[in-house]
Amino acid sequence: MSEKIYGRKPVLEALRSGNRAISRIYLMQGSRDGVLNQIEAHAQAKGIAIAMETRHRMDTMAASDKHQGVIAVAEDYKYADLQDILDIARDRNEPAFLILLDEIEDPHNLGAIIRSADAAGIHGVVIPKNRAVDVNATVIKSSAGAAEHVQTVKVTNMNDTIKKLKEANIWVVGADGNATKNFYDYDFRQPVALVIGNEGKGIRRLVKENCDELVKIPMAGKMSSLNASVASAMLLFEVVRQRKWGLSPSANDPPVSSYGVGLSPERDFFRSGPDPAFETPGEGLAQTIDVSPSDNVEDDLKLPPDPPKTGGFKW
Repeated sequence: MSEKIYGRKPVLEALRSGNRAISRIYLMQGSRDGVLNQIEAHAQAKGIAIAMETRHRMDTMAASDKHQGVIAVAEDYKYADLQDILDIARDRNEPAFLILLDEIEDPHNLGAIIRSADAAGIHGVVIPKNRAVDVNATVIKSSAGAAEHVQTVKVTNMNDTIKKLKEANIWVVGADGNATKNFYDYDFRQPVALVIGNEGKGIRRLVKENCDELVKIPMAGKMSSLNASVASAMLLFEVVRQRKWGLSPSANDPPVSSYGVGLSPERDFFRSGPDPAFETPGEGLAQTIDVSPSDNVEDDLKLPPDPPKTGGFKW
């Protein structure tokens, strides 16, 4: 079986990833730019046939006018196994990082979530087999081609999958507007699988009950919820924030040096200003200013001389 991928970034990323065979690429007559040139070069290097077509023919093949002048005929999207995702985390020597999407129906939402997941360095995405959108051409285009790089698993039973993740010592955390804990108060530095629910109904009852923890995104306005892709991005990058910066979710935890639990040196710098001993790129150690009163009041009122203007930005 085969399917059509359309759009410049999706086709280019499909060629770059090499995850599935591409039999033919169609380019629109008179359409040329840097990305299309890259696509043609990749196709020629891989021995993929290239055909030139009219705009009308391209619109008909893609069943859309959003093809951006390129269509690729590729084998069907290859779904991964759950173990594949766990193996990626193990090979990277990182705590597992997954996102489970409970009946996401809008292909644009799924594509946007996969794009954010790729940017966050996630190990994989899990979607249900029934009552949810598959990874199709619209999803791939909405993900800007990120779906060609992110391992996506399609499962028959989401609750069974959650059970398997728990057996693998992965904590399952669902996003729910009625939760009592804010999402930034949860410790995401441990192995974790985020759960995002349906656009209108949220997480199904049984899936919610099987989560280890529920967290919410606090809302200050009149709306009671966020778009599924926006909520996913916020949660994904909270995990990144805690793991990459070594930040504790609790403001009561004491800061630890060397990027341990608590505030990092960069975070401290921007919260309280530069340390007098902070070494700047251009001037070495910051100078200390003597603020003790002198016997001469007029001297105290004098401003220090301006530093020489050397140009360029300095801390």
